[in-house]
Amino acid sequence: MQASEDNKIDTNLYSRQIGTFGMETMSKLINMKVLIVGLRGLGVETAKNLILAGPHSVALYDPNPVRVEDLGSNFYLRDEHVGKVSRAQASHAQLQELNSYVKVSVVDSAKVEELAAYNVVCYTENFDGFDHLLAANAFCHEKKIGF
Repeated sequence: MQASEDNKIDTNLYSRQIGTFGMETMSKLINMKVLIVGLRGLGVETAKNLILAGPHSVALYDPNPVRVEDLGSNFYLRDEHVGKVSRAQASHAQLQELNSYVKVSVVDSAKVEELAAYNVVCYTENFDGFDHLLAANAFCHEKKIGF
């Protein structure tokens, strides 16, 4: 769904989505920058589906190292990841492979002031406490960022 360098939507790749969403919505989607916080089951599924839809970029934030328990909920995690890399780092390469038009990256933090870089912020997990979540919600609401 991502636009090519001349800002056109790949209508062959995204024909079903264009039929469902319409061209105006697809044009907005290809410019969208999204942050996904948390890469356990719900977070990785959200990231996968979003990347397939084709926003401009998807940033992943999950600083927790992969644990054995994570292998049953995040289908991109492997035994060799356990205790060695974060869930975001372990998921990154395979998520990027889903759609070459979407820039997928891993970010090191999700501080409230950093949320201004995104159009949509999706928390599936909270790493910094309930007060952080409330502050992020208020910040996004004030800046008209989807939360």
